[in-house]
Amino acid sequence: MGEPHVISALVAKRAELAGQVLDLDRQRSSLIDQIAYIDHTLAIFAYDANPEDIKPKRKHVYRFKRRELPRLMREIEAGGVKLTYRGTALRIIEAKGWDTANGALVAKVIECVKSQKSWARRRNQSGNAARIPSIKPLYSLLNPSPT
Repeated sequence: MGEPHVISALVAKRAELAGQVLDLDRQRSSLIDQIAYIDHTLAIFAYDANPEDIKPKRKHVYRFKRRELPRLMREIEAGGVKLTYRGTALRIIEAKGWDTANGALVAKVIECVKSQKSWARRRNQSGNAARIPSIKPLYSLLNPSPT
């Protein structure tokens, strides 16, 4: 027989994972029941289409904290090296400690980088083109100071 402390730890871990699987199965069956109730309610209210055709909404996965992506991009571009979207994305992935070999992740981060760069470009163009006039001169006309 092998090491008893290793075996007992593996048995405990297996029991924990099996319990999580049972919880997920219970949660899945509960969600299926809720969908069935909603389908029946739709039928009561004469919903014409097939409820199975309703596209499921997926929860959005946020890869970056608030303002983390622009900060990382500024740090990368501070070196003065112009990189492609892919190069920037790969450096960001490395900085976060993620797997650069994961093609799906790289593609998603490239899209995030493209979006962020185009947003920053639009923001810079609109900021230089039209400045909002200061409100101070108008305020001084309405409330002249006694002199």
